[in-house]
Amino acid sequence: MIHKLLVGFVASTLIAFCGCSESPTPNSSVSSVVNVEDDDSEMNAAIAKAQETLSFFENNWKTMGSDAYSLKFALPTSDGELEHIWFTPIKIEGDEITGECANDPENIPNLKLGDARTVTRSDITDWMIIVGQKCYGGYTIRVLSEREPDVAPPLEFVDPPTN
Repeated sequence: MIHKLLVGFVASTLIAFCGCSESPTPNSSVSSVVNVEDDDSEMNAAIAKAQETLSFFENNWKTMGSDAYSLKFALPTSDGELEHIWFTPIKIEGDEITGECANDPENIPNLKLGDARTVTRSDITDWMIIVGQKCYGGYTIRVLSEREPDVAPPLEFVDPPTN
């Protein structure tokens, strides 16, 4: 199985955050979707770390004075794969998390930018809170940034403080 990681949210968030007026052009050499095999050990470790530290996101997404925050949901595609899409959270109640789609999915029927979806906690594959130039979380972005440093976002990735 191949996981399709949609990374366009990071670019669009940074464009909005940095005050740039133009988004990447459709014929840009940088794809907004990166295919990753389901047995990719680095990506699986990043997803596990995101799930392990999700409580930091839950406790701080509304109160941290952030410039941006988002959750990545793993959703089934029409061909039985998973596509990982960034969502802006609306509410978190128990095991259910509702968010607004922050990307245009590549292969998920009946889902488009701005649509709301509710998933369970186990469907979360990443999270991030951006404060200034610091990105808390963003574990899958870190892996992709190491692999493609020329297109990495200009952020300092930091781990949540441990108590």
